[in-house]
Amino acid sequence: MTMVTTRSETERPPRSQRSPESSTDREPDELDERHEPHDPAEAAVGSGPPDAPRAGLRGVRTWRPTPRLLWIVTAVLLLAAVAVTATLGRTAWQQQREADNRAAALAAGRQIAVNFVTMNATTFDADTQRVLDDSTGAFRKEYASTLAQLKPVVTANKTVSTVERAEASLVSGDDDSAKVIVGVVAPTSNASTPKAEKKTYRLRLDLVKVGDAWKVSTLDFVS
Repeated sequence: MTMVTTRSETERPPRSQRSPESSTDREPDELDERHEPHDPAEAAVGSGPPDAPRAGLRGVRTWRPTPRLLWIVTAVLLLAAVAVTATLGRTAWQQQREADNRAAALAAGRQIAVNFVTMNATTFDADTQRVLDDSTGAFRKEYASTLAQLKPVVTANKTVSTVERAEASLVSGDDDSAKVIVGVVAPTSNASTPKAEKKTYRLRLDLVKVGDAWKVSTLDFVS
């Protein structure tokens, strides 16, 4: 009987006899080389850190403001703009009001000084009444009390006093009071001096606001 010896299935042939297609018999280095990616893009994607976001991922949501939110933001901005405009407008109005108030006090002080210096024997009552109309307080009482004695003197001397020039300066002032200095050049004549002589006066007036009108409460001659 002839004995047939068979090679064990588990016995591997020499490396030189192995099939080049057998991947199971290859060395680990050979397997790594075969599975290396040849596409540069694929290699670039795989080379990043595991947690890095990749382009092309689906399901990523981008935040977009809702119409309601846009309306709210717009309304807030509009309200802020209105508030700023109102503040600036009120400031400008207040500054203009103060400027107008100072100008009115200055003009009133100048005119009162002119009225006070202006006097004519033939128009005494009308001249002095203008001063009374623009005066108040202690000055009005004091001025009114002197008219009874002043009128006969002015009439007898045929006094005429006019104003050639008047310059006013505002010393201080607020909404209800002001101090004004007025310089007046007043040509004056009378029975003994028919040719008018220029006289210069410097008056200080304390003004107060009564209603919408400025009135003098104190009047003094200053040097």
